[in-house]
Amino acid sequence: MKLAHVVWPVWSLVPVVALAVHFGPGQLALNEEQAISATAKADDLEAVAQAAQDAAHAAHLAWITARRSASDSGDPADARAARDAADAADRAYAEASKAWQAAADQYQTAQTIWEDLDTTRATAMRIARNRAVIRAGEITTGVRDLESWLAEATEHGEGDTELARWARAEIAAGYYYGARLMRQAGKPTEEWTTVASLARQNFRYLAEGQTDQARAELEQEQKNLELALNLEHAADDLQWTPRPRNSPQQGNTEGLDNRPGGRGVSRRPPGNQDGRGAGGEDGIPAGW
Repeated sequence: MKLAHVVWPVWSLVPVVALAVHFGPGQLALNEEQAISATAKADDLEAVAQAAQDAAHAAHLAWITARRSASDSGDPADARAARDAADAADRAYAEASKAWQAAADQYQTAQTIWEDLDTTRATAMRIARNRAVIRAGEITTGVRDLESWLAEATEHGEGDTELARWARAEIAAGYYYGARLMRQAGKPTEEWTTVASLARQNFRYLAEGQTDQARAELEQEQKNLELALNLEHAADDLQWTPRPRNSPQQGNTEGLDNRPGGRGVSRRPPGNQDGRGAGGEDGIPAGW
């Protein structure tokens, strides 16, 4: 048999093998590479957004200081400085909101790619996306999607996993941000107190629901619960109290006071502790 009679048939199979690798393991590897790249880009955009948020919060604190000075002195120059500080804070929060939306869009891209590869990673991207959405100001949108996922997870007996607790923490924070913004905007008391109570219920679940949590995490959730309780009962003007570090300056809270239909989202956790305690602006967690 001539060598050519063997080589050519074998050589003709190379494209077939190459295509099989490309659309099989090769395609899977390519998709994973794309997913990892999309996730890294989303994380980078989140870091940019967090830096913008930190700058906005610093501008917010500067405005409060300037406003206090203007109120105490009555000096027109101090009043102009307070207005300038307010304008600077407005611009900074607008930039932060855009940055969070960019991060949310990228997390959506990463989530879509991961859905065909790793459902756990896709879920993590979904939670991160909604966290960014909430911080961008679309509070109701982010909270509702997280509640939808958490209700499904609870139905499958996965309501207390690490991802579920993360989702619940973002839900609670979203409700807290929304309640503060609604109260500052002069919404009816029954509306913002309903939202504040939902924040309290979820924070209470996190604070009391897991006996094997690390002590540091339990203490943090207890502080969050105290903040939610204080918001409901505080009588002072919130315009003088710094908002949480990661709260948007303004947001879409339409319908946030209407309870969702999902089950297992804000059920009362075990334990009889009320969770009341001292709070105030010094109690705002650094991670907020």
